[in-house]
Amino acid sequence: MGKRDISKGQILHHKGDTVESVAIILRGSFTIRHSDELALTVGNGTILGAFHESGSVYDYDYVAAEDSTLFEYEYNGEEDLAAAIKATPTIAPVMVSGSIKKLNKLLDTLEALYEKGRNLCLDMKANYTDYRDVCSKLMLMPNQYEAVTSLEPPERPEILTSWQASLCRTCLEKDELLRKECYPADINFCIGTIMLASSLAQAIQPQIDQMDDFIHQATEATHDFLTEYHTQKAKVDEAKRREAMEAGSGNLPQIKNALNTILAYAGIDRETGDAFTRDIKKFMKCPDKTEKSDEMRRLRMGITQAFYKIYEAAFFKSLETSDLPAEVKMFFLFGFVDEELAGADNTALLYKYALLWEDDPNGRVLPAYDWLKKIYCGEVPPSKDEFENDWPDHLKEEVRQGAMKQAQADELLNDRKAMASFELNNMMTSANKMTYGSIFSFIPAFYAEAVTRPLENCLASTERVTKALDRVRSIDYSCFYRPTFATYPELKINRFEYDLEVLPYIVLMPNFGSRGVMWQEIEGRKRTTPSHLVVSILHSEDLDDTMVKMCAQFRWEMCKRIQGVHYSDISEPSLTAEYCNYLQFYKKNSSLSADMKEKVKAALKRNGNNYRNVFSAEYELYIKNESEGLPRLNKVAREILFKYCTLSKQYRDNLNINPQYKPLIERWTVLHGERKRTLDLFTRKILTMTDKLPEEVCMQTEFLKL
Repeated sequence: MGKRDISKGQILHHKGDTVESVAIILRGSFTIRHSDELALTVGNGTILGAFHESGSVYDYDYVAAEDSTLFEYEYNGEEDLAAAIKATPTIAPVMVSGSIKKLNKLLDTLEALYEKGRNLCLDMKANYTDYRDVCSKLMLMPNQYEAVTSLEPPERPEILTSWQASLCRTCLEKDELLRKECYPADINFCIGTIMLASSLAQAIQPQIDQMDDFIHQATEATHDFLTEYHTQKAKVDEAKRREAMEAGSGNLPQIKNALNTILAYAGIDRETGDAFTRDIKKFMKCPDKTEKSDEMRRLRMGITQAFYKIYEAAFFKSLETSDLPAEVKMFFLFGFVDEELAGADNTALLYKYALLWEDDPNGRVLPAYDWLKKIYCGEVPPSKDEFENDWPDHLKEEVRQGAMKQAQADELLNDRKAMASFELNNMMTSANKMTYGSIFSFIPAFYAEAVTRPLENCLASTERVTKALDRVRSIDYSCFYRPTFATYPELKINRFEYDLEVLPYIVLMPNFGSRGVMWQEIEGRKRTTPSHLVVSILHSEDLDDTMVKMCAQFRWEMCKRIQGVHYSDISEPSLTAEYCNYLQFYKKNSSLSADMKEKVKAALKRNGNNYRNVFSAEYELYIKNESEGLPRLNKVAREILFKYCTLSKQYRDNLNINPQYKPLIERWTVLHGERKRTLDLFTRKILTMTDKLPEEVCMQTEFLKL
C-alpha cells in the first residue's frame, strides 16, 4: 500500500472501522484514544493495527499526535503481518521494541484503571461515612443511597499478575540488550515476539474497556450522592470558617504593621526608617506605579536605596539571633515590606510560603538570604560584580582608583562581613533588578500590582528549580561537564584528561519577576568551580523555559572561557567558533537554502546581531523540539548543536531512525567509540601497575556511558 504522510490531528482509524491494514510509524507519533481520560501515545517503530485480528474492528481512534510518516501493508491474517515484518528487517528490532512498549502501556493503563476504580469505591464509602456525620452535626436525617452502600471494588484482573505480563515487563526492562543481541540475530525472534504481544494485547483490551465502563457507571450512579454530600459539607465548612474568622483567622496569625516590625528588627537609624516609610506610603497612593516620570523615578530610587540598607542591617542582625519574626523572613525571601502594599491575599500566601519553605538538601538552590549566609560563613566566594571583578580584583581596583589604601585592602581580603556586604550591594542589587524583568519600573519591595499571575503558580521552590535543571541535564547531559586533568606521579602519568561535572549554584532573588540570568560561568579563575545562576523566587514565566535559556547562556560563556581569545577562531574548532563562523558567513553557506538564509538573517536582526542571543534561541528549540524529533533548526545549526551539546543516550536512541539525526548519531558514535577504546587501553595499563583505578578514571568511564 506504500508510504503515507499524516498531518497532526488527522485520524488514521476511527473506533469501529474494520481492520484491513497495518501501518509502521517511520516518523512521528500517534495517540490511541478511547476518550479524553483514556489515551496513550506511541512513537517510532510501533505497528498500528497489529494488536487486532484482521477483519475485526478498532477499539480506539488512532490520531496523529504530530506530523508523521507511515508505511502501510495489507492485513488479511497473521501471514501478512509476518510478511510486513520480514519486508523491513533493518528496523524490525525497533518495531519489536515499539510493540513491547505499547503492550506495557496497555498493561499500565489497565493497572491504573483498576486502581482508579478501587480508589473510587473506597473514597465513596469514606465519603458516605463522613456524610452521615455531617448530617448529624446539622441535625438532619441522612438520605439512603443504595448505589453507594452496594458498591464493591472491582477484582484485580488476573492478567496483571500472569507470566505473560511478567515476560512483557522483563522485555521492556531488558529492551536495550534485546535490541542489540537478540532481535537482530534472526527475523523470527522479531516475528514471534510481535505475535505474542499481539495476542496478549487482544486479551488486555476487553478488560480495559470493562474497567473503564465500571468507573463510568459507578460515577454516574453515585452522582446524586456526591452532590448532596458536598452541599451539606459546605454548610459545615462555612460555619467553621466563620468561627475561625471570629477567633482571628484560625491558626494563621494576622500580619499587621509589618513595616514597623521589620524596621525595629533591623535597628536602622530613625532618619532612614522614617524616609522609607514615607516613600512606601506615597508609592501606595500612586495610581500608576510603573509611571516613568522624573518624580516616580526619584521615588523608586529612594525606596530601592533604603530597601538594601534595611536588608543589610536586618541580615547582620539575623546572624546574632535565631529568633526570626515571620515578617522579617517574608522580607528576606520575597522582598515583602507591608501588608497593605502587598495586598491581604498575597500577604497570606507569602506567610504560608515562608512558613513552609524547605531548603535544598544539596545546598545548590538557595534564596538570596541563605546565599549571603553562605558567603558570610566562608563556604563560597562572593560573585563577580557587573565589571567582571571578583572580590580580590574589586579590592585591587579600589586601591588603584585611590578609594582605599593597600593596607585596608589587605585587611578586607578575608573579612567575611565585608564579603557579604559586597555581594549584597553588587550582585544582589543588580541581579534583583535584572530578574524582575523591567529595569525602569523596578523596586525591590513586593507590591500587589506587580503580580501578573496567581502566586500559587509562581513560587520557584527548591524542588521545582531542581526539577527544571535536571530536565535540561537529562537532555543535554554534558551541559555542566568541563574538561580538566589529573596527574599520577606514582604511576609516572603526567596528565590524564577527563570530564568533570560541576553543578551551578542557583540563587533565588527576592522579587516577583520574569527572567533568569547566568551571572557568571566560574568562580575566580579556576575552571572547575560552580557557575552562578539567578532567577526570581516568584517567577511569572515558565520555569523550564527560563532554565533552558540560562543553560544556553552558560554553554556559550563557558566555551568562551575555555577557548580564551580564540573563542571565535575557526582554526580551533569549538562551539562558539563554529557558531560565529556559521552566523558570520551564512550567506556563502551552500548547505543553507535561500529560505533558510532569510530565516538566519531575520534571527540576527531580531537579536540585535548578537551571536550569543541567536545561539540561545536556537539552543532552546534544540532542547524543547529537536530532542523530541520535531525539526525546527536548519541543517548547519543542528549539526553544530549536536556536535557540542550532544543529546543523552535516551534521546539518541529515540532519534536513531530519524533521517535528519541518523548520520549525526553515527558520526558521533564512531568518535565516541574511539574515546572509549582509548580509555579502555589506558585503564588496562593502569591495572597492570595498581589494583585500584583512580577516582578520575572511574568518573570518566561513567561519563562515557551517558
